[in-house]
Amino acid sequence: MMKFGIISLGNHARNRAMPAIVGAGHVISDVLSRNPEKAREAGRKYSARAHTDLDSFLASDFDAAYISSPNFLHYEHAKRALEAGKHVLLEKQMTLDSGEAATLVRLAAERRLKLAVGFHLRFHPAVADMRELIRSGELGDITSITGMWAYNTLNRQYDQDSIWWQEDAKAGGGSVMGTGVHVIDSLNFVLGKQPVSVSGIRLPEGRRIELFEHITMRYGGVAGIAVSSRCNSGSSNSMTVYGSNGTAEARGLFSTSVDASLYRDGRKVRDYSGGNMYEVEIDGFATLVEGGESSIALGSDGELVVRIVNAAEKSDREGVIVSI
Repeated sequence: MMKFGIISLGNHARNRAMPAIVGAGHVISDVLSRNPEKAREAGRKYSARAHTDLDSFLASDFDAAYISSPNFLHYEHAKRALEAGKHVLLEKQMTLDSGEAATLVRLAAERRLKLAVGFHLRFHPAVADMRELIRSGELGDITSITGMWAYNTLNRQYDQDSIWWQEDAKAGGGSVMGTGVHVIDSLNFVLGKQPVSVSGIRLPEGRRIELFEHITMRYGGVAGIAVSSRCNSGSSNSMTVYGSNGTAEARGLFSTSVDASLYRDGRKVRDYSGGNMYEVEIDGFATLVEGGESSIALGSDGELVVRIVNAAEKSDREGVIVSI
């Protein structure tokens, strides 16, 4: 059993991550929020110490920090937590800058601490099946892989705690930060490869906080496409792998819950439903901390995604293909 300290009490932390930590059999001993009432409320709910000050929070006795603060604060919070001797589970996107991400990876290694990133879809059963279809050779020689996570939030209203999503320097992007990073990591994970080059298109043109982003990645002889959108409705939010011996598609894969289907050459072969990916992710993180093998995204995996996102933004801005 691990003791977790929670940095930031946004919707994702309160509605998914914190229940998952407890559901997986661990303890929340400390919570930190700039909002005193949120901190007190969470403290009462989980019998945890409530903090509004980072120094007092990090001085507490807990094993790992779960960090879901706004994107622009990830680097500072993760760095401080590692320096305080805490293992870190950091929500996506890991940082806004790949250099900062690399610094966190080095710091964790130097301190002999574990650093992981919250890409929950690594624990979707359809992802395991897609990986096995590729690994086993059943699909033959893979030519391409695509993924799209899209929805429509054009009428979303931002409250004071989430208004940072509308500020370029704090959010670092729009749809790509919300869902695109999950697609990118899932493609990397399923293929078991790292792209060598990236190109990107963002819409509307010239916007950093974009509504739609199309990222093409070259994995040697395999082409990868990751699409994210905040302005489309009706997407199946699927991953598709194309090979010389057939096609596999996981429809409904990209989600916060397990409700998907696997198709082989257009024919449904399996349905997936139920289970909690976030609880399995927490178990995976605990296994990592204990020295075991886990599918959880490591700091190096998160740093790779940051490099890809940074490269795609540069590609769109300058009209070039960017080497990774």
